[in-house]
Amino acid sequence: MKKDRKASVASTSAVSQVLTKRQGRREFLIKTGGVLAAGAFGAVPLRGWAADPVNIGALYPTTGSMAQIGVGCVAAAKLAVEMVNDAGGIKSLGGAKLNLILSDVQSDTTVTRTETDRLITGNKLSAIHGCYASALTLIASEVAERAKVPLITGSSSDQLNKGRTYTFTPFARASQFARAQLQMAKLVSDKPKVAVIFENTAFGTSTSNGLRELAPAEGVEIVMFEPYSAGFTDASPLINKVKSSGANALFSVSYLNDLILIVRTIKQVGLNIAINGGSGGFVIPDFYKNVGKLAEGLQGVAHWNHDMDPNCEKVNAEYKKRTGEFLFEYAGGLVAQTFMIADALERAGSADPQKVRDALSTLDVSSGFAAMAPGGKVKFGPDGKNVYGHPVGVQWQNGDLASVFPKEDARAPLLKT
Repeated sequence: MKKDRKASVASTSAVSQVLTKRQGRREFLIKTGGVLAAGAFGAVPLRGWAADPVNIGALYPTTGSMAQIGVGCVAAAKLAVEMVNDAGGIKSLGGAKLNLILSDVQSDTTVTRTETDRLITGNKLSAIHGCYASALTLIASEVAERAKVPLITGSSSDQLNKGRTYTFTPFARASQFARAQLQMAKLVSDKPKVAVIFENTAFGTSTSNGLRELAPAEGVEIVMFEPYSAGFTDASPLINKVKSSGANALFSVSYLNDLILIVRTIKQVGLNIAINGGSGGFVIPDFYKNVGKLAEGLQGVAHWNHDMDPNCEKVNAEYKKRTGEFLFEYAGGLVAQTFMIADALERAGSADPQKVRDALSTLDVSSGFAAMAPGGKVKFGPDGKNVYGHPVGVQWQNGDLASVFPKEDARAPLLKT
């Protein structure tokens, strides 16, 4: 049985050979630029196939406040589908190609609900991935659960693993991010006193609550615990509170624009404090673009990083060739997710969403592109969580994100600043 499976799944070497023959960035942008600019997307045309295509839905915010991340996710999703298809497609289905059907959720919860419903009812889907922000993914997951279509996501909210049977989360959960941040605080101080500031969203609330609950057991004192309204325009009152708290470390649970404002404000008020930016906006190239050398030495946590293993590095090199930027956390994770879906399709021998869901529930990989996760293993438990899932601690070093924690996942030494 193992021999048959090994022969049917696109091998890492086959995909790697494909990556050496990729189109240049200019050609890529010419082909995709018009699609990325649209408010809603249709099916991405792919080259001819010998069998009926397998439709995979992708829900990402390519307009609105999260558009920068969404556009990068779409580029990664297209790359992943090309990798699977160019390596022979789904062999158990006669070499069927994956057909990516994209939808713009416009960074909006209401639109996410309507677009998820439209995507499912308007297309014969085998699976879906998306949506980046946990607040959006929670809604998409509800719709997908009712329609009995499997959804696989890199979103971190622990709520995604409660009362759901069609939702799969192959990467670290928000509560695990919290533990990693607390442990990293002890790398910079023997007696960490932490100020926690967080946006009042599903992502911010779940992560910050995890920090507060786990801090005593990790020997970390939380001296400030303060929510703020996501999208605020003046961080000065919040940072002045941090300054007065006596904290020697700051955890900011924020998406990109808020985090940029917070870091700039810290510099403006002259606050000297160790910063762990968590995940969210901290781990994407646009953060460094906006704050420059202020980012150097800052720490964070991620569910995926481009230096984790040789497969991650190969995919990162191709993505960087196409876009000019490194493959960031969420985009890299969804490449792995695409290969997880392909693995499930191979084993199911069917495009039926129920059979794909059942195959995902028994996924157990420790090699290849589907295993691109911290620790290199993915196996789903009854709640849809990866039983091996854990985050990797990262640090901005010379304009790039380096994996520095825990020891077994570190690819560079931690720089103490």
